[in-house]
Amino acid sequence: MKVSQKIFPNYLKRFLLKAAVFVLIFTICRLLFLVFNNQLFPVVYFSDFLAGLWFDIVTTAIVFLPLLALELIPNKWRGLRFFQWVLRIGFHLILFLTVLMNLIDIEYFQHTSTRSTASLVDMLGFGNDLQQQMPSFLRDFWYLLIALICLQILGGILYERINRLKEDSQSTTWLKQSIIFPIIAGLFVIIGRGGVGLRPISTPNAASYTIDQNIPLVLNSAFSIIKTWGNIELKEKNYFSDEVLIERFNPIQSYADKPILNNPNIVIILLESFSVEYIASINGTKNVYTPFLDSLIQQSLVYTNCYSNGKKSMDAMPSVISSIPKLMEKEYLTSSYAANKIESLPKILRQKGYESGFFHGATNGSMNFNVFSDVTGFDHYYGRTEYANDKDFDGTWGIFDEPFLKWSADQFDHMKRPFFSTIFTISSHPPYTIPTPYKNKFNTGPTEMHDAVAYADYALNQFFKYAQTKDWYDETLFVLVADHTPASGTPIYFKDMGNMHIPLLFYHPTNPYFKGRKDKVVSQVDIMPSILNLIGHNEPFFAFGQSIFQDKPGQSVSCIGDKFLYYGTYQNKNYLLVYQNEEILGVYNLKDQLQTKNLGGNVALSAYLENQLKVMIQTYNKALINNQMTVD
Repeated sequence: MKVSQKIFPNYLKRFLLKAAVFVLIFTICRLLFLVFNNQLFPVVYFSDFLAGLWFDIVTTAIVFLPLLALELIPNKWRGLRFFQWVLRIGFHLILFLTVLMNLIDIEYFQHTSTRSTASLVDMLGFGNDLQQQMPSFLRDFWYLLIALICLQILGGILYERINRLKEDSQSTTWLKQSIIFPIIAGLFVIIGRGGVGLRPISTPNAASYTIDQNIPLVLNSAFSIIKTWGNIELKEKNYFSDEVLIERFNPIQSYADKPILNNPNIVIILLESFSVEYIASINGTKNVYTPFLDSLIQQSLVYTNCYSNGKKSMDAMPSVISSIPKLMEKEYLTSSYAANKIESLPKILRQKGYESGFFHGATNGSMNFNVFSDVTGFDHYYGRTEYANDKDFDGTWGIFDEPFLKWSADQFDHMKRPFFSTIFTISSHPPYTIPTPYKNKFNTGPTEMHDAVAYADYALNQFFKYAQTKDWYDETLFVLVADHTPASGTPIYFKDMGNMHIPLLFYHPTNPYFKGRKDKVVSQVDIMPSILNLIGHNEPFFAFGQSIFQDKPGQSVSCIGDKFLYYGTYQNKNYLLVYQNEEILGVYNLKDQLQTKNLGGNVALSAYLENQLKVMIQTYNKALINNQMTVD
């Protein structure tokens, strides 16, 4: 008998080789992740793959613990056919789930710019998007399905080859098995923790191994989902006393200003994925992809330092309509706090005689927006069902922007004046489908996303041309803002600063007040209080944002994964604070778009920004946990 066999019985070799199969397949997944997202990782180092290998080994150690308990606990029945089938099913089930998580992120990463967390599981079961979109997902991302099948087959082939090793449990003594089990179990637990340090390894540790842009490449999606599982509920913070907290930021707000507009119609247009990257009139480049929006900006009051409060459409709705940012790893709409009593524009405006409608060209039930529109008090919901003409269906999400926007304008005709409407566009959402008549018109951009944005801009132009023929147009305030940004391979827009940079403009056809450019830091949660300030609303209300028309510094705050981003002003200069695990990762001047100079060494600056962020976190957590998100 060989010495190695005496020390390492075959049943142990089988187990360790099966674990090695997982590491191999995870490495293949990482290679696929890089291939399909290569434009987002312009600089990749060999060390990134070594670091990625470490995270794959850690992930394997974690997910293999159930198999370890089954396969290595001292026993003499490992060779039984039934037991081998239990092990085989367990192996393939875990392999399928973990590979699926990684393959999903190959495409999903292009929208979130981060590896998925446990909230992905909630999102997949939220609303009816998964059920309705499954056929189009399989059609558009068929290659991922093939990859999943191929990797599963590869795992199966290697599994069976490994099982050719002769089963030797019967010949291995109970004593030896009893020694092997705790040693291997302890080893896997240590590896699963990332070592013997006081704190287990987590997603932020990836920053120690690579540049910030390549952190998603180093991570394993199964790892990030497991590490955030059960860790997405809020905890009360006690950074400040209640008195100091209210002094620094009071979410109960009211304005005594005279109205700038008396009972105007109000239309908010949420532009799907309209990053500042595509808008030349804000980013200062010569590449024009949104000629109409650029021209409208010249006639509007535009805020050039607007930063989104989330990275998903699901984050934008509560931010814009109810002034609730995303300050936790989980999306507000899928969290346990979604049933809280909240304020909203439709509810407040109803008290002033407004009729309201929410327009979303997607299939009814998408992201549960129809439910949220009910919760926030919209009088009407208009989706693909109400549009009732599938000849304009894009084949995936809903009705193309151009016909749906025009149809929405017609619905405004039937609403009582003044009215409040929110339109959420969809055509600049993957798979970036362009209507057949325009395929040769919008096909010159560097990516499909650029072409889709160009079509969406054209649709917006047609909407405004048509709206100008309506009798309500001259008395309407239009607020245009993006829901979030897409992933980008451009260095400026991959960084935290550019990755959240969106347009915000106020346009009124007849009121000259709404003209000019402001570099004040603002965000989506400021829209609700700003509108209420404009129309002279003087009753108290609850909001995490503040009116951008008040003479006070602005701010924007968001949570991406487990990292907080705080944009604020200190001594008349605008900065970004990057904050994670109660530690400052960086402080950057907003003019330093590539984030090359970390100002974290400036103690006074860092302390001020950190305290402002902590104020918002403590206020947010307290309000959501205690269901205190209204005035009463």
